[in-house]
Amino acid sequence: MSSLAIGLTGIGGMLILLFLRQPVWLTLLLCGVVGNIVMNNGKVAQMVAATNVFDTSYNYGLSVIPLFILMGEVATRSRMSAELFAAARVLLTGVRGGLPIATIAASGAFGAICGSSVATAAAMTRIALPEMRKAGYEDGYAAASIAAGGSLGILIPPSVILLIYASIAEVSIARLFAASMIPGIVLMLVYIAVAVVLARKAQPRNPDLPVSILTRVRALLGPWQFVLLFVLTIGGIYTGIFSPNEAAAIGAFGAIVLGLAQRSLTLAHLVDAIQRSVIISCVLFMVIIGATVFANFVVQTRMPDLLLAAAADANMSAAAVMGIIILAYIVMGCFLEGIGMVLITVPVFLPVVVGFGFDPIWFGVLVTILVELGLLTPPVGMNLFIIKSQVPDMKMRVLYNGILPFLIAPLIVIALMFSVPEIATWLPDRLF
Repeated sequence: MSSLAIGLTGIGGMLILLFLRQPVWLTLLLCGVVGNIVMNNGKVAQMVAATNVFDTSYNYGLSVIPLFILMGEVATRSRMSAELFAAARVLLTGVRGGLPIATIAASGAFGAICGSSVATAAAMTRIALPEMRKAGYEDGYAAASIAAGGSLGILIPPSVILLIYASIAEVSIARLFAASMIPGIVLMLVYIAVAVVLARKAQPRNPDLPVSILTRVRALLGPWQFVLLFVLTIGGIYTGIFSPNEAAAIGAFGAIVLGLAQRSLTLAHLVDAIQRSVIISCVLFMVIIGATVFANFVVQTRMPDLLLAAAADANMSAAAVMGIIILAYIVMGCFLEGIGMVLITVPVFLPVVVGFGFDPIWFGVLVTILVELGLLTPPVGMNLFIIKSQVPDMKMRVLYNGILPFLIAPLIVIALMFSVPEIATWLPDRLF
């Protein structure tokens, strides 16, 4: 059996195990170990697995992941998301569809200190959905605006997906964070544009009362903790004052200090945030370990090189290759979870993409947008299920119908990424 056939068999076995609902980390690790045994022998497979476990656990650069996760967990329990929503609501009072728009804006802002789409969607469901229901917004429209806004958490830095991509692609986290900022803002604005168009059909029962300019200005001062954390972490990275690891540590510590000082974070909440951070980080590191073992197997099969050569022999253009890759991500996003999808595909696709002359930083932003699309795409849209889990009386059919108009927003940004690549490359080129 050729190395390409072995590689394709390994990927096929991996997909079968995933569809059988096996854990992602176990699937990747098992296929990687078995693949290494087939390519080499049991002793080599054992050495590869042991080395990857040690290297991943010992990697100082990956310490940024649990620290940013802790910052997001503390921020969630410190009611920063509620303060952002309250400020956005006041600022947008009088605007038709103001509450859904405020939800998207607050979600995008909260994503800048949370880094998790699931956590952002969960927090905004508790805060914004009752208010939108009270105002008379239709459930599908209200829930879809929460799901769409929540997905921004993995694109606007810091982002767990971007951190994992950086570790796989071995690219600068700081440059990747800078590259994702403008596309993240653009996507948030496109989501808002969709919400504005849909708001024409909305008939809220409780129209907002007039709000003075002074009240709107005061509302901007409400989420000052968020602004401070953002300046300390992302601003510190962009200006070169802090490394990503230092910024993550300062951000986590700052979130704890601010929460305790404002008495919005109790000791019980802090302990819960630490426990959640440890559990999430352990799961992520297990997935990363499995992915590195699987990536080692893929590299040995020379599959990326063979795919690149096959595309060249077939005279396929760079646009055609990228079209196939994007279609593959969209299809996988309908069934697979985002982090696992990145860990499975990047080792295979990245060498091909770079071989056709695309910037790996640019590709990292593109992959994140595609993962974001997967968070919203039926039947396995994670953000939709997060909302459903917190609102059992809402039917999935309502969620599916509501989210469909918002799916056009990531596609528009993807088209912009190809037509104007500088959207992702301009800021990192200026800062670093």
